[in-house]
Amino acid sequence: MKRYGAFLLMGSLVLSACSAPNLPTVQSEDENSSTGETMENNTTENDFGYASLATNPDDHRGEMNGKEYKLDRQVTADAISRFGSAVQGVESVTTVVTDEEVLISYQIAEDADIDRNETADQIKRNALSVIPRWFHVYVTDDPSLRVNVENLAQTHLSKKDMETAISATIEMMKESSPQGYPVGDGENENGETKDEEISNTIMKENEIDLAPAAMDIGRKKTADA
Repeated sequence: MKRYGAFLLMGSLVLSACSAPNLPTVQSEDENSSTGETMENNTTENDFGYASLATNPDDHRGEMNGKEYKLDRQVTADAISRFGSAVQGVESVTTVVTDEEVLISYQIAEDADIDRNETADQIKRNALSVIPRWFHVYVTDDPSLRVNVENLAQTHLSKKDMETAISATIEMMKESSPQGYPVGDGENENGETKDEEISNTIMKENEIDLAPAAMDIGRKKTADA
């Protein structure tokens, strides 16, 4: 009986490992440093990430030492969508990851008997578990906004116009859909601090809603194809 139980446990662990999505990775622009730092990077027997850094007291450039670390946004978006689709009652998830925001559109099954705010909170916190802490997460279960989120990743706009389109889409998402509970002390439902909320409000006063324009561009691209 014990052998049978052990066999079942091992089988479940293997299945869990196979079904887990790849987690986001952080890539360094400069893997080989020629400074006075002593860096030890190893893959442990447990397959844990491990690093030990001894800084050079004569080096005054700081801990980052000129290195730039970048989040793999595509892998991150894929992980967030996979985690989100595992939430009860959710049929599909679309995720866009920018340099500091995550926009998630998800569809709830018609026969799902769930609390919209609870579901929004689960989707959001799943995303927060795989992104840097400074990111803000915005969610929507409004089907009409799905195309807005999708076109942010497919539409080519200038940097300024893209920022405006992202801001406009976020505003519509917050107006039409619950955002869950506050992320933490001093932060709102999207992880914004009070100062960030004020700053975003000031920016919105000077912006033009370009989300419909982004949608039109997306449709034109589809028609041309």
